[in-house]
Amino acid sequence: MLNAETPRLKFALYGAHSSLGNALLCELLSRQHEAVTLVNDLNSMTVRPGLRAKTGDLFDAISVSQSVAGMDAVICLYDSPSLATASGGAAAGPHKLYQAVDALLSGLPKVGVERLVLVADLSAKRDDPGVAAALQRVAVNSLKWTLVDAEADGEDLSIEDFSVIDDLDPSDRRVQLRRIAAGIVDELETPQHLHEQIHFRI
Repeated sequence: MLNAETPRLKFALYGAHSSLGNALLCELLSRQHEAVTLVNDLNSMTVRPGLRAKTGDLFDAISVSQSVAGMDAVICLYDSPSLATASGGAAAGPHKLYQAVDALLSGLPKVGVERLVLVADLSAKRDDPGVAAALQRVAVNSLKWTLVDAEADGEDLSIEDFSVIDDLDPSDRRVQLRRIAAGIVDELETPQHLHEQIHFRI
C-alpha cells in the first residue's frame, strides 16, 4: 500500500505478457503506481485502473522514445515470449540484446527518462559475445540503470494469479515470482543498486 511519503510513479514495461511481467504489474498496481505496457496488440491487455497499453518497438530508438515519454522509469523483461516489435514477431534471442540495449540507451535520454531496469537471464547468456557487448554498452552509460539477472519464467500466469497469495506455500511459484517483482519495485522506489547487477532466482 502506498503511504503519504511514497509518490505515485509511472512505469513503462516491455514484456508484460510473461509470468514475471504479470507479477510486476500486480505489484505496481497494488502500490498504486501507474503502469504502461508496451505491446504489439492493444487488445491483448485487460483495461484496469492504473494500467494502460501502448504500442512500440523495443528495437528502434525513435519508437522507444515515443513510447516511454512521460514515464519515470522503464522496465524491460528481455526474455519475455512476447516483446513489442514493429513486425509483431516472436521474442528476440540473445543475439538481438545489443540492438534492444542500444535502442533503450539512445531512446530514453531523448525524452528525459533517466531510470532503466533491464531484466534478463544473464547467467545463462554470459558466454554470448552479443550479450557481453550489450552489457559493456550498459556499463559505460550514464543513465540510472540496474541489471537484474532473473528468468521471465514463461507466460502462463496472469495478474489475477498473483492477486491473492497470502495463503499459498512459500515455495509456490506465484509467491516466488511476486517476491522477485517486489524486489524490482523496491529498487525502483528506493534505488540501492544503481549501476549494478542484482540476482533473483526462483
